[in-house]
Amino acid sequence: MTMRQPRYGDIFAGHDQGAEMAEMARVLWAEYKSDLEARELWNAVRARIVDRLVRAAVEYHHLHPLALAEGPISKSEKGGEFFSYRWSAVQKLSDQVAKMEKALAITPESIGAKIEAAKRKPPETEADKYLARHPH
Repeated sequence: MTMRQPRYGDIFAGHDQGAEMAEMARVLWAEYKSDLEARELWNAVRARIVDRLVRAAVEYHHLHPLALAEGPISKSEKGGEFFSYRWSAVQKLSDQVAKMEKALAITPESIGAKIEAAKRKPPETEADKYLARHPH
């Protein structure tokens, strides 16, 4: 049994930009699912990871422009400085997204490693074909 696309409209409903975030989530879900299916990597476990990845990626895309506008250090009304929690949240979301992409084998490094491994496999010979048809 494979997981269906989560109801992102309900998930992001309480957010000020919930409709836009839900639409982005639906698009990301479809893109990740399509990629994993094409490489025969889609299963229920990866579907749950994709769901978490989509939620984190949507939050990242929402917060990133705000964090960039504010910068990592803010000034208080009294003249002091403090580290932006929003900036920190964006960095943590970025790290989470990268870890989940790596776990799903969708990073350029993991895709490249799979391609290189396929290239290293020796070509099938006539003897290999014969032995495959006539196992002992």
